[in-house]
Amino acid sequence: MLVVILVACAGCQTALLPASPPVPEATTLTLEATAQGNGKFALVGTTNLPNDTQLTAIALRHLLPQRNTPGDRPLYSVLDYQPVTVANGQWSAQLNLWQVVADGRYQEPWQAQADALDLAAQPSETVQFAIVLGPHHLGAALNGKLAQNGQQRLANVLRVTSGGEPFLWADQVLAVALPSGQTTPPADLLARTNEGWGDRYLLVPEPPLPYTLTPADERQTTAPLSPDELLR
Repeated sequence: MLVVILVACAGCQTALLPASPPVPEATTLTLEATAQGNGKFALVGTTNLPNDTQLTAIALRHLLPQRNTPGDRPLYSVLDYQPVTVANGQWSAQLNLWQVVADGRYQEPWQAQADALDLAAQPSETVQFAIVLGPHHLGAALNGKLAQNGQQRLANVLRVTSGGEPFLWADQVLAVALPSGQTTPPADLLARTNEGWGDRYLLVPEPPLPYTLTPADERQTTAPLSPDELLR
């Protein structure tokens, strides 16, 4: 700790006085998204958060309802997300906004489920890329120092949930067209959906029995009837 030494003439005694406390360093969190083709994006950024801090990279497309009603909340689709870890002041992630549907077309997740969910909405022309430090990781990353000068340190990246919980957020908005084109669907497409269960809102028919069950017309034994077989 820095100290200032003052020499007093009377008695020539020395006194040690603490210096002014240092100004807290502002927390930084940056993001830059770069298109790589076919719906893939590379996200990189810098931060002065501690090493091993757990962040989440996410891509959102906002959906504008075609039938507005009072109290409607904003709609958006999570196109992709990936957990990332801070290392030496940097982080990086790879996000894929497209998926392949059964007929081989490229679509975003909300498009593939729009009919089943009766979704009437107009997609925005942009995608919002963000890097997030959630409330459950925030306290550990900042060593619980939010109470003292917390707002000043987090002014540029601090957000608050509807429940009043603080989290860190940095984003970048890019114009991203909807998917186009078609490819050969992978053979294991069903196994990639809901861990092999497919779409939960679809009823999967039971497979037919590989054999036919024919009830016997006559008793197959000469043993006498047991009491449980007699009508009562």
